[in-house]
Amino acid sequence: MKKILFFLVIFLSTFIFSKSFAIEVSMLEAEKRLIFQQLFSNKTCGTIYENINFGDKKKLRDEVLLKVFHNIKRVNIDEEKAILTVALDQRNFSYKEPNLEKIIFQALAAQDFSEELSTINETVAISKTKKIVVCEYDLNSGLEDEKFFNFDMTYDNHLKVETNVEPKILIYYDGTIEYVFYDEKVDYAIPDFNYRLYPFDKHELRFNISSGIYDKLYIERSDRFKILLEETKKNDYDNISFPGFTIKRYISFPISSTLVDVYSDYAKHSITTEFLIERNSISFVFKFIMPIVMIILVTYFTIFLPFEFYRISVCITLVLSLVAFNLVAAASKIPDMPYLNIFDWFIFTAYINAISVLIVTFIESIYIGHFMGFGQYDIIKVPRDEKIGLMKFRKISWIVLLLILIFSVFVGYLII
Repeated sequence: MKKILFFLVIFLSTFIFSKSFAIEVSMLEAEKRLIFQQLFSNKTCGTIYENINFGDKKKLRDEVLLKVFHNIKRVNIDEEKAILTVALDQRNFSYKEPNLEKIIFQALAAQDFSEELSTINETVAISKTKKIVVCEYDLNSGLEDEKFFNFDMTYDNHLKVETNVEPKILIYYDGTIEYVFYDEKVDYAIPDFNYRLYPFDKHELRFNISSGIYDKLYIERSDRFKILLEETKKNDYDNISFPGFTIKRYISFPISSTLVDVYSDYAKHSITTEFLIERNSISFVFKFIMPIVMIILVTYFTIFLPFEFYRISVCITLVLSLVAFNLVAAASKIPDMPYLNIFDWFIFTAYINAISVLIVTFIESIYIGHFMGFGQYDIIKVPRDEKIGLMKFRKISWIVLLLILIFSVFVGYLII
């Protein structure tokens, strides 16, 4: 029996551990960060670097098609500071440079076609593609030395960009040049959200990655990026962390917008990413809305309490409980708006109805004490035929409270 328990514990531990480990692995194949290692020696890559001069001109000589990819890992919104933070695991853009294959061939020929040529041919035969990384360079140095063309790709209207890994330039055997950025975090100032439907609000977010080159340039999503978007949608965007919100739509597409005035013959090229997000309101409903609804229901039920059961004290306690819930809910991290939202309307309606019940209770106690001349504990012993006026008042008050409830809900809805 002990052996059976021992093996059972080992099995469960292994199962749990494997599950916890699997969480760390990306769900989507297309979004995994690609790690490259140059195939050529540093000497050969140095020779190729010396012969490259693609960045010596400020304008493109020929038309270029940039293929863009980016892998978003996390999006966060600081609603108090109105800042959107987008964290990208990897971002790259690439194009085919016709002269690069010739430069690579000349560098190998200068070394009498060393073993590197046989190695690359063997790799091409195995992988059945010539798109193989042969050299890697520092991007900033390559641009500064004017070895590579500066496409001036920037995040439009950003506040701050943080990069934790130095960007690289990769060159491929087929003549492709790829600009690669790793582990970036970008901050944006977001416009005022429409909080009228809070906490059931939805919002659209957008950010652009654009080029400062306006002539002979075209931007397109890479095939890998198209696959990533399809996989992301299929998996309900679970691979992107978005605290407090759920992603309902995530699309990315290239845009070419014509410039104005003297630059009307040119266009600004960018790739735009849009999110449609919905606030996770379920916890808010259970923490605040449902308890407040219960408080209002109990407040209405107090009408049926005889006065000797401290109806006024119960009503006051319930109103104070409502105030406490409102203060806690008001601490939610959204800015103060010049208009009311759904939750404001809900709280206001709750206050109106709770205080209306309390006022009716006060009026009834005054009626019993001053007009009927009975005390708090005496009224229950009075025969029914002597309480006809009190019964009529209660029936009228129930109708009035119901009308107040309907009116406050309707008016609040129109205001929102």
